[in-house]
Amino acid sequence: MKNLFRFNFTKETAVAFAAGAVMIALSLLMLPFMGASLFDKIASFVLRDLLMIFGLGVVFVSLYVERNKDGVKAIGFTGKKNVLSLLLDILFAAGLLAMFLKEGRPQGILEAKNLYAAAYILVAGIFEMTFIYGYLRACFEKAFGIVPAILLTAAFYSFHHAGFQPEFLHLFFVGLMYSAVYYITQNLLIVFPFFWAAGALWDVIVSSEAGNEIKNFESFAIALAILALSAIWIFVVRRKRDAV
Repeated sequence: MKNLFRFNFTKETAVAFAAGAVMIALSLLMLPFMGASLFDKIASFVLRDLLMIFGLGVVFVSLYVERNKDGVKAIGFTGKKNVLSLLLDILFAAGLLAMFLKEGRPQGILEAKNLYAAAYILVAGIFEMTFIYGYLRACFEKAFGIVPAILLTAAFYSFHHAGFQPEFLHLFFVGLMYSAVYYITQNLLIVFPFFWAAGALWDVIVSSEAGNEIKNFESFAIALAILALSAIWIFVVRRKRDAV
């Protein structure tokens, strides 16, 4: 029972809430820049891609991991039941796709514009896994237990979409699903990459109008740029660590 509910609010908990609030604030700051002008695009790139996806998802989380004695285990890549986690990841993804395809196969799903969007979504998924389902969930679990952690993670996941996909109730239940599934094996490999990708790609590219904004080569180029920046950052961090 103590794993399900507890209360141990620490400085780390306060930092997690503050970091989550920064994430939501960055999303809300995107609202005035929804236009098609060059200035709007630059502002959106800075707020979402540089500060949120790269800043919080890569820089912030990597520094947290480097300071934590458990390394990546601290954010949910625990190494527990890796094979089972990946098998369940694939099975859950297949089940989700089968459910979606009952409505019929979307026309033109392999068009270039959809592939551009898919690349961007997958890169954004790294942020969601490391920062939301990894860092925030782990901090909330240590402070409040598993059940509050699932609820709080789902809430932050939902509200982090405020500036570009404000479908709060739907996304809250999506967040509940992924957060809860993690605890089957306590390894994020049960969620990412396949299960999460199946839901995210369909939800954004097929079901949501928000996906129209990233169905372009610009989004693909941004995804590649963020991946390159992330690789460079991780290389620098590891080199500094090895030099110590």
